[in-house]
Amino acid sequence: MSVKKLLVLSAAAFAAMGATAAMAGGPDHMAMPSEPAFQNSVYVDGHLGYTQSDWTNFNSNVVMGTSGNSLFAPIKRGRGGFTGGADIGYTITQHIAVEGGWFYIPRVKGAVTAFGTADLVPAGSIAKISSWFAYMAARLTVPLMNDFDLFGKVGVAYRSLTMTVPAGLAVLSGVSNNGHYWAPLFATGLEYNWGAWRLGAQYTYLPGNSQVNYGNTAFGAPNAAPEVNMYTGFLGYSFNV
Repeated sequence: MSVKKLLVLSAAAFAAMGATAAMAGGPDHMAMPSEPAFQNSVYVDGHLGYTQSDWTNFNSNVVMGTSGNSLFAPIKRGRGGFTGGADIGYTITQHIAVEGGWFYIPRVKGAVTAFGTADLVPAGSIAKISSWFAYMAARLTVPLMNDFDLFGKVGVAYRSLTMTVPAGLAVLSGVSNNGHYWAPLFATGLEYNWGAWRLGAQYTYLPGNSQVNYGNTAFGAPNAAPEVNMYTGFLGYSFNV
């Protein structure tokens, strides 16, 4: 397991333990900052930021990836790009919420490689892969000081991948233009609250997928995609219910 994944998992575990201790009262030396009386709420956040997704060094999907292995190699946003998304959640307790959200993953654009010559792919051909993911997660919050919180999220995500290749590529006729996969999702971040407004920063990790669409085992398929590391800032608002 990479250090990056370990940090995300540790943050989520820390948030869970902190929330449990806060709800249970805990010993005196674990006292949390004073909190107002709890009120159930629905919150909505809008996110903007940057996504790292390394198609340039990806080897599982033989349609888009490294130039020595794939028909197309990235020429635009091959390592990432700007992103945006939104989430909506419901607070069950002071420290636990359930949440759903949607995020756009930057579209990668690739040009034909030497691997795709010999009448397989016409010279000058361009391929594109568009992607997004939706998720459901549990959100666990630990107050650090008044109005300033640490949070962690653990959930499951559905990632959609749409491949656009030049018309007339009979060799790719067995590859569906629409791929997808399910994966766990982890996130952690910091949040500042003033009144009903919420301002924060979040890191989100979505694992990649190495499976291919076996309708065309020779050339892979858009089900396979690299991992996503997303860094966003968000602004939100809470509504008491």
